[in-house]
Amino acid sequence: MNRKTIIIIRFTIGIIITWQIYGLEGNFTQAQSNNRMLGVVVMVKGDSIKLKGYCIYVKDGKEIRKKLEKDNAWGWNFHGEYIKEVKMQKISGDASFQLFIMEGDDSASGQPVFESDWVSSSKPITYKRKTPIQK
Repeated sequence: MNRKTIIIIRFTIGIIITWQIYGLEGNFTQAQSNNRMLGVVVMVKGDSIKLKGYCIYVKDGKEIRKKLEKDNAWGWNFHGEYIKEVKMQKISGDASFQLFIMEGDDSASGQPVFESDWVSSSKPITYKRKTPIQK
């Protein structure tokens, strides 16, 4: 992947996350200090795709599991301490996809904490945090 493509992808991810956080939650009050911006972003190459999966994130010391399912390219955002695990799998379509995991300040700047390779098969992409965040 060339430098221009990487810059465009990171810029796009930053815009998606920023729009979701500030565009949809304009009246968002100040979060608690351990409440960070968390994001799961999928980039797609091709005509169509349907993905299913889940995200487990930690908020206030408790694990929360969210089902993720949509068509084509988009992202999900949460507020919590960190993302513990994400699994995404292609269900149908001819497109390939790439998974990005964003946390904290990295979400706004477009710097992922995890970036998968492009996948065109139905093989799932799994992200598991190696260690929890130190407080």
